[in-house]
Amino acid sequence: MRIVIAAIFLYHGIPKAFQWGMAFDKFVSMGFPGFLGPIVGIAEVVGAVLILIGFWHKWANYGLALIIVVAILGVQIPGAVKAGKLLPAGLERDLLIVAGNLWLAWTGPGKCALEKK
Repeated sequence: MRIVIAAIFLYHGIPKAFQWGMAFDKFVSMGFPGFLGPIVGIAEVVGAVLILIGFWHKWANYGLALIIVVAILGVQIPGAVKAGKLLPAGLERDLLIVAGNLWLAWTGPGKCALEKK
């Protein structure tokens, strides 16, 4: 589970963390301050690495879950409402990511980790 969650956040975080102009423009287009784009990208990469190595796993999972919850509430749901839909596309995926983060925070990093429960 750690590998899957880390891979998801690395996949989405690396472009934002290293392509600041793109991240800035993307966040502005979603109605957020542009400077948050690179910050969120860096947080996603750092959090994913911490989860992957099993260090400060609980706080990394809580932080990444918060990022997804903000995306759901600030982007997906308003976008669905604007489009006249009941539920946003991809909501189930993001809810599963949040569930995975919370499950990992609750159960701990496992045996193969730098930090032991």
